[in-house]
Amino acid sequence: MSDDFEQELEIVSMEDENGIETEFIIIDNVMSGANRYLLVVESSLMDEEEADAIILKEIAINAEGVTYEWVEEDAEFEKVSALFARHEGEYDIRID
Repeated sequence: MSDDFEQELEIVSMEDENGIETEFIIIDNVMSGANRYLLVVESSLMDEEEADAIILKEIAINAEGVTYEWVEEDAEFEKVSALFARHEGEYDIRID
């Protein structure tokens, strides 16, 4: 990976219920209605050829930052996955 590409990466961090923070690299983002969704990969897995991506939904923006949650509802996941699939060619998508 080139240094120029690495400098352009946006990173978001999420903290789990145990207080453990994980960094994610934003691969892409889409809007659906008034909602913004991010396609992210754990930063530690970025160099893996077949790293699993996660879809996050932006749920709040405030003075402390932005809050995201995992998209877990099947219908919402399918809808947003289809939006990201339109960008295929920039990255490969396989839904498991």
